[in-house]
Amino acid sequence: MDLRSAARGFLAFLLSVPVLQGNGDWTVTYSSTNVCALRGAMVDINCTYDYPDDVQYLPDTVRNLWFTKEDNHQPVDLLSDSDYTGRVENSCGKVNCSGSRCHGTCSLNIRDLRQSDSAVYKFRFTTNQPGGGNTGDPGVMLSLTDLQVKVSFPHPTDPTWTELECHSMCGLAGDPRYIWFRNGMKGRRGGKYRAFIQSGDSYSCTVEGYENIRSPLVYAPKTPSVTVSPSGEIEEGSSVTLSCSSDANPAANYTWFKVDTDRSSRKINQGPQLVFKQILTSDSGQYYCLVQTELRQASIWITIHMKYGPKHTSVCSNPSGEVEEGSSVTLSCSSDAVPAANYTWFREHEDSVKESGQNYTITHITSEHEGNYYCQAHNAIGHHNSTFLFIQMISSSSHPAMVAVTTIAVLLATILLLVFLWMRRKKASSKEIGQGGRPDAVLELLPVPVYDNVSALTNRLDTVAQREPIEELDDHHDASIDTSVSEEQEVPGSGGQSVKTAVFYSLVNAVPGESDQAETPEFYSTIK
Repeated sequence: MDLRSAARGFLAFLLSVPVLQGNGDWTVTYSSTNVCALRGAMVDINCTYDYPDDVQYLPDTVRNLWFTKEDNHQPVDLLSDSDYTGRVENSCGKVNCSGSRCHGTCSLNIRDLRQSDSAVYKFRFTTNQPGGGNTGDPGVMLSLTDLQVKVSFPHPTDPTWTELECHSMCGLAGDPRYIWFRNGMKGRRGGKYRAFIQSGDSYSCTVEGYENIRSPLVYAPKTPSVTVSPSGEIEEGSSVTLSCSSDANPAANYTWFKVDTDRSSRKINQGPQLVFKQILTSDSGQYYCLVQTELRQASIWITIHMKYGPKHTSVCSNPSGEVEEGSSVTLSCSSDAVPAANYTWFREHEDSVKESGQNYTITHITSEHEGNYYCQAHNAIGHHNSTFLFIQMISSSSHPAMVAVTTIAVLLATILLLVFLWMRRKKASSKEIGQGGRPDAVLELLPVPVYDNVSALTNRLDTVAQREPIEELDDHHDASIDTSVSEEQEVPGSGGQSVKTAVFYSLVNAVPGESDQAETPEFYSTIK
């Protein structure tokens, strides 16, 4: 075949689409309208063309015959585009004629494929004829893909065994042969790989002939980490973000939990970040981030320590209540604050500082110290004042007077008790006489003054006995008076002195022969 026939063959267009621009009836067929290739690998785009065997197509008719990349519906010359320099080859084979038609082939080879190479590529020609030249449709769509490892569990009841499958986002041409790598070492062949994945294991796959182009590694989550923004100490009311991250493939899911005081935990957020728009004191505590993938899970803990100004400031005194003149009193201040608060003491209506420190002691207190006192708690965040504490002093001279008043009250109560018992006894005697009875023995109770001791009281009783002797009783009836003296005991209000207590008992047999059932009135008195 001569050169004239070859030139006519270089004017083929389009996939099975005739091109009529004064150049005859031409057809072009692409080997595939869609091609999928690995990123970083190499791809060939091929087409065949044919045209009528006609002497009107001279050798100098064809000027160019090549492939273009379509960008925004505008052809881009690959041979002159700097992005393809050194990576593109365009070649056309020998034209053959048979019968009334001629046909030939052309190919485009692109090496070191990049993501930007994904585009539509078309066969193009130009001639020296007026209006000659065209770009064929529909062209070839080139898609770039990475290898991926799909993880599944063929036995849900036994999740320790994992099935790995090597695949691409778009189907690779032909039947690619896959090779697996475990921890970087070349291993099994095939599209699937069943394994027991342990902590630290990693897996990837590749296509035979492209061992340098591998899928991303598949591995369990590595030890996660947490960052705090902004860094440094956390102040109450500020905005704080906790971010959890872990290197894992497949990608990990993140869940935040807070640990309560009873050591139980509760879910508070789903996602890698935990955001506090205005953090509060109650937000202090322990948190942990749980990282989960289809293979394994891991977690990391963090404790939030927050700074805040003093609150709940209070003051107390020791001793509490009224303070005796000349004694001392200590005031103590407390407050909830982080960092710990410092304290300053003030007196109402006075600007001067009385004391610094958590405790304030006033020694030898006088009336000049009476008044309201308060403390101020302060740290780097702020300050807070306590409520007033009133210090009231009592005079030391008022103490003996109170003792005397107490003693008089006790004596009056004793006298009233004696009068009551005497009246009760008298009433009982009158009742017996009114009923015709005759008491066998009568004990006259005389007003008894307060004696200093029991001896004096005994002498007094002897005098009464001599003045009014008890009449003699019959042989079968007797009356007796028993006296006994208790041990010394201290009486409240006596000023610490001991007093002796004399108790008198009077037993009267009113009716002869009925001594077992006779009424037995009793008479008690306590005498100082």
